[in-house]
Amino acid sequence: MIKNTQARKTKTKKVEKRKIIVFIIMLGNTYTLLTCGKKKEKIAKKVVRQEKSKKYTKFSKVILASSSEVRNKLLNQYFSEVINVPHNTEEEKYKKRRNSPHEIALKIAKEKALSVLADYPNEIIIASDQILVCENKIISKPKSLEDATKKLLFLRNKVHKLYSSIYVMQKSKFYFKQVKMASLFFANITQHDIELYVKNNAKTVLTTVGSYKIEENSKYKFLNVIDGDHETILGFPIKDLIKKIKNEK
Repeated sequence: MIKNTQARKTKTKKVEKRKIIVFIIMLGNTYTLLTCGKKKEKIAKKVVRQEKSKKYTKFSKVILASSSEVRNKLLNQYFSEVINVPHNTEEEKYKKRRNSPHEIALKIAKEKALSVLADYPNEIIIASDQILVCENKIISKPKSLEDATKKLLFLRNKVHKLYSSIYVMQKSKFYFKQVKMASLFFANITQHDIELYVKNNAKTVLTTVGSYKIEENSKYKFLNVIDGDHETILGFPIKDLIKKIKNEK
């Protein structure tokens, strides 16, 4: 009996020791995980700081002569601070002139930049514009949903061109300008589909020159890009501007 009791006690002690050892190992692993987690978090924060320092060019702050949040987000990839300042340019009067779409798009972008210059004479100002041309006609943003429907009906089964411009000023002087062109084919979709699209996308059709967003083409599939890059179709060609700024560091 005594031997059995001692054996049980010895066995119990061994089990308890094992439990203690396992507990210590678990504590060690937890500490290691916590430590690694903190280290990873520090590394992640460091990488984010490095990426931020990379994206900031020599111009820490820029003035965007537009109320567009999409263009603001695009510029935020490269600049630490982007301030939207709505322009006060009357675009339509320039579209009535007998100039080429290339010249009109650039002229409007320049006027947009100049319209906010008085308030920001020492900053870099970025302005842009986009002209849509179909069958030699300049198509402007629609003023109503009915107008948007008519415009899309006119565009269907035709090729149209987008002329996208950018005009930049630094400290009240010219800094950069560019116009790029893209060609797109609008599918021969039914009038019913166009009317349904307009009804379900009222904001888009009234705020974009083509009454569509290229970002949504994967959903609606009524556009075929013949020529031109994504930034030109978006109406904000800034790649070459960013290259110029970075090369001047």
